[in-house]
Amino acid sequence: FPSHDNVKEVSKGTQGNPSQNAQRQDHKTMNKQIPNPFIYATDIVCGIDYSIRTPCLTLIRPTDLNNTVVPFDQCEFFYMTYLKKDVIDHKNIHGTLIGDWESPEDRYETIADWAISILNKWECKTVGLEDYAYNAANRSALTQLAENAGLLKYKMHLAAIDYSLYAPSSIKKFATGNGRSMKHQMYDAWLDDTKICLNSIFGRDPD
Repeated sequence: FPSHDNVKEVSKGTQGNPSQNAQRQDHKTMNKQIPNPFIYATDIVCGIDYSIRTPCLTLIRPTDLNNTVVPFDQCEFFYMTYLKKDVIDHKNIHGTLIGDWESPEDRYETIADWAISILNKWECKTVGLEDYAYNAANRSALTQLAENAGLLKYKMHLAAIDYSLYAPSSIKKFATGNGRSMKHQMYDAWLDDTKICLNSIFGRDPD
């Protein structure tokens, strides 16, 4: 995963204008000059965007590429959803339906067990986990997120899986150069880096 030092080196900017595009290009050029953050990855590592409704895992195979953007086909993507129409199994993208739950605790355990089963299957012992957005307006939702992620952290502890936390703003800044980027701006950065249109894969309007 990108080191915290590397994240801090990303230039500030506003997504979607010439200045921002130049800054993102400068960042990519700079990545070729700094120590490769993936050089240690002799084992599989995983990035987790954990949530109650759509938790996602990205497993990255060992690589010695001198680039912070790992090729799409070297990753495996797993996610859960409540919408049956959004469950697909397409090459390296694997969806699972969350299903019914009897209580919040049952819900949290279902999601945590799903994540741990994937990590164990792939023998992954190193995880990068997106931290909470502490400025969230809905405190009740934040409490649920904390309870949900807390169970995953506990189960990773039991499984001897190491994890590091990354602030949402640092992830956004690393991807776009702007720590306040919106979801559509993050997706634009994804398209720019990977050339993979997820909307087309999921049968949606590419635009």
